[in-house]
Amino acid sequence: ITIAPDYSPSAIHADYHVPVEPGSDAALALGMCHVIIEESLYDPVFVREQTDLAMLVRTDTKRFLRQQELTGAGRDDQFYFLDRKTGDVAEASLTTLALGDVDPALEGSHQVTLANGSTAEVVPAFAILKEQLAGYTPEKASAMCATNAETIRALARKVATRRTNILLGFDAGKYYHGDLMERSMCLLLGLTAN
Repeated sequence: ITIAPDYSPSAIHADYHVPVEPGSDAALALGMCHVIIEESLYDPVFVREQTDLAMLVRTDTKRFLRQQELTGAGRDDQFYFLDRKTGDVAEASLTTLALGDVDPALEGSHQVTLANGSTAEVVPAFAILKEQLAGYTPEKASAMCATNAETIRALARKVATRRTNILLGFDAGKYYHGDLMERSMCLLLGLTAN
């Protein structure tokens, strides 16, 4: 599949050419991510273990919950999961991505008592991602990237059910916020265990 604004020498060799408005790659990828989550096509085991989407985020600060906030001391890089087995917070390993006995939740909220005695609501980053992707339905993404909404759905389903690689040239880096285009593509691959 070639995703490009023009029908190029590369596109003629592809099975599909998907035209996209220049610089709108992020909208296309986020529209695809919306479909993957909405249709439960993501790989929850991979997402829990290999991404930071299971880590807890404070709803008041929108930052990852840190050990210093819970204990008043400790590390600024110690993050937490909401363990589905115990219903309580559990430390994420600092040495491995393997989850061990922890079964991180991807949704739901939890109240934690902070070191200063106050409480804070925490949710997995995945829950915040779902909220953010509500603005990227295939129809909304289509309006941004000029790719048909049904094509966005079809591409999302292909990525979710097949081994996928994204070959990205240096084009995205030439755009203002090109890093966000690349991050949206990484998100697409992370959700689908690619």
